[in-house]
Amino acid sequence: TYSGAATGIDYAMGVLTADLGSDLLDPASWTKSPTPVFVSDPAAGQYGPGHNSFTELPDGTPVLVYHARTYTEIVGDPLRDPNRHARAQVLPFDDHGNPVWGTPVPDTRPVPTSTDVLGPAGV
Repeated sequence: TYSGAATGIDYAMGVLTADLGSDLLDPASWTKSPTPVFVSDPAAGQYGPGHNSFTELPDGTPVLVYHARTYTEIVGDPLRDPNRHARAQVLPFDDHGNPVWGTPVPDTRPVPTSTDVLGPAGV
């Protein structure tokens, strides 16, 4: 994955893919997603998601970790915006092994009382 489009409301995540067994050092092996895969979601109140990483729960469930903010307009230097906060959500995969990116979860989802991470539906 990569993040792009500066740090404003259009900041989003894209994906590069390569065929299994291809030469990963050859730029021609890589294909860029035609559109961003993880973008701002006004319904969830999440803007500019990106700068992500991956981890997993103790049971092996994949988790997407990223940062986003809860407003559209940045005042001041966008590279020094102190309100981009880390978020984490379960990242499901389809039957072909591809991530189902979904959308950033809202801050209003229930907060777990343990180290478990809630899925996109908040459960």
